[in-house]
Amino acid sequence: MEICHRVSTGVCLCVALATPAVSVAQSSPGLGGSKNHTEGVVPGLHDFDFLVGHWRVHHRKLKERLANNHEWIEFDGTLSSQPLMGGYANVDDDVFEVPGGTYRGVAPRSFDAKTGKWSIWWLDSRTPTAPLDPPVRGSFHNGVGTFYADDTFNGKPIRIRFIWSEITSTSCHWEQAFSPDGGKTWETNWIQDLKRAP
Repeated sequence: MEICHRVSTGVCLCVALATPAVSVAQSSPGLGGSKNHTEGVVPGLHDFDFLVGHWRVHHRKLKERLANNHEWIEFDGTLSSQPLMGGYANVDDDVFEVPGGTYRGVAPRSFDAKTGKWSIWWLDSRTPTAPLDPPVRGSFHNGVGTFYADDTFNGKPIRIRFIWSEITSTSCHWEQAFSPDGGKTWETNWIQDLKRAP
């Protein structure tokens, strides 16, 4: 299956996602989907069901990362999320109304039933031909989702962390942090507070 998204530059971004051998029925809150026995016994498969739908988002981003910077840029945007592959994948379509011009991003996710972990990638409309960054991988425990990846920033190795928390039926919280020392210390550089759109 391919996820295709036409960005503001007119380029169509496509991500191929492997369809699992097991066919399951789609099930998401408020979508009237059915749930069969196979789908219901897979721990973690429904962890992102809370995000399905349309959201208004308030963002705070550090102006500079890993530079001892304390100046935050605030802006608004939207997020629309939908399930794919019978719930074994989903994708967010994000709109960022940043100072200086709006841009878009896409976050495809894929669930591995063997490990119980989700992988999350990122596509940015400002760099439509850039290679995909390594996915962050992780899972939810006690209502909090934590995801990690190893990457580079300004030519130096870093650890990346995503956290989903404060999840209700109408709101949730997301934040991103970088660590320059293998996870000993973290700098949060992007915060999103989401409210479900009416």
